[in-house]
Amino acid sequence: MDQIRQLAEETARSSRYEGLKASVMLIGAMSLAGSSVVVGKMLVASVPVFLAAFGSLLVAFACMIPLMYGRFSEVRLLTGREWLYLFLQGLCGIVLFRVFTLYGLRLTGAMQAGIITGTTPAVLALLSLVLLRERLSVRGAAGVALAMAGCLVINAFAAEEGGESSLAGSLLVGAAVGCEALFTICRKRIARSVSATVNTAVLIFCSLVLLAAPAAWDLCCLTEAVPPAALLAILYYGVFATVVAYLLWTSAVGRVSGATAGAATAAMPASSVLLAVFLLGEPLHPHHLAGCLLIAAGILLNSVHGQGRKDDCRGERNI
Repeated sequence: MDQIRQLAEETARSSRYEGLKASVMLIGAMSLAGSSVVVGKMLVASVPVFLAAFGSLLVAFACMIPLMYGRFSEVRLLTGREWLYLFLQGLCGIVLFRVFTLYGLRLTGAMQAGIITGTTPAVLALLSLVLLRERLSVRGAAGVALAMAGCLVINAFAAEEGGESSLAGSLLVGAAVGCEALFTICRKRIARSVSATVNTAVLIFCSLVLLAAPAAWDLCCLTEAVPPAALLAILYYGVFATVVAYLLWTSAVGRVSGATAGAATAAMPASSVLLAVFLLGEPLHPHHLAGCLLIAAGILLNSVHGQGRKDDCRGERNI
């Protein structure tokens, strides 16, 4: 009996450790994603959107090639269903997410864009309700409403930061948030059968194929040389905000509940706001703080409202 109790305790400790480890990985991934908003703001000042996105993905794919050593047999074994979800991940989570974000950053501040990304848990909850038929409780609905209210508060003062153009930029960033939520749902559908490394490599490849034509057009229309600072930004975007961030996220997201994954996305706006203040010198207004507080309250409600069960992804292939 003592041996059984000891084994149960060790199993519980191991489970808690794995859960904590996965949560830390998710927070790290979202922090890097938040930094990409600030890097993207600097990048779009001198590089066309599609060319910037393609360049960062080319760097990312080059980083993935050595990581894929010995794994190409896994690619050959992918089913049609898995290829579909990988393609959708690339389309939503990389191509549309980056295009909407980069175009949005041309019209609004990095801080405002970063705060809007904090609505990801609310959008994910709504899409889970529609696409996965997950029940949304009263507290969950309240969390969604608070997060949306935070966005409204931020954009109610858009006149201070560019009027209608700032609002248009915010809407584009909001569309990117929806794409990011769809990416998470698609990853969870194949988390059991496709490892994080193969998942990341294939979705980057699919994204490169989708972006090749518009990036070539941007390159032909380019009239000035890309400055060194922009090249460094592309390298950072490709290595850290893509490869490291996506490997961390795809490896850990299937090992925690949807609520925990949603709560971890709070690191994205926090990272964006801090870096926008310290690196770009953007001012922090009271309505930014109010919006942050409302979004944080929505995230908190979404993380504790009772839907924190493990998703049906146990047995996920992590790396």
